[in-house]
Amino acid sequence: MSHAVRLISMLALACAGLSACGSQRPASPNASGQSSTRPSTASTTVTQSTRASTPTAPISTSTPCIGLSICPPPPPDAQGNPACYYADGWRATGDGAGIEVWYFRDPQNGSKADKVTAVVRKKDGTSETRDADIAADQQVHRFEFASTAQSSVEEVLLTTSAGRCFVIGPGD
Repeated sequence: MSHAVRLISMLALACAGLSACGSQRPASPNASGQSSTRPSTASTTVTQSTRASTPTAPISTSTPCIGLSICPPPPPDAQGNPACYYADGWRATGDGAGIEVWYFRDPQNGSKADKVTAVVRKKDGTSETRDADIAADQQVHRFEFASTAQSSVEEVLLTTSAGRCFVIGPGD
């Protein structure tokens, strides 16, 4: 393979890697509600090289890395709760009248039955709660808060036997 073809191939791979760090999973949105906590911004550097002794050239970006397993987790929220599993998330429902919260079982946490509680803290100081029993083989659960407008949400939390965490949602 010629030097030019190798270089083009490596540039294409580097671009794909950089764009992946800024993309979000459309099936499970995940950015924290209107909370004061913001996810961290990761700067990604990709180094190009070939088998020959070609100089390396770093390519950097400051695109936020959100919603991927390779992204660093955001800092804890104001109450010290860590961020939930990277795939968990919340967003407005299709009609925009309420929100939906997605819980995904972390495959590294085994497959035993568990109870999950979703808590939506609102800007007016009130909260709404939904509970769900998660079967040992269940991988995902969707909570619906049909009358909770996205604009009224301060923070969304999930509580399981492993503890409590905040859910990343839209806007962050």
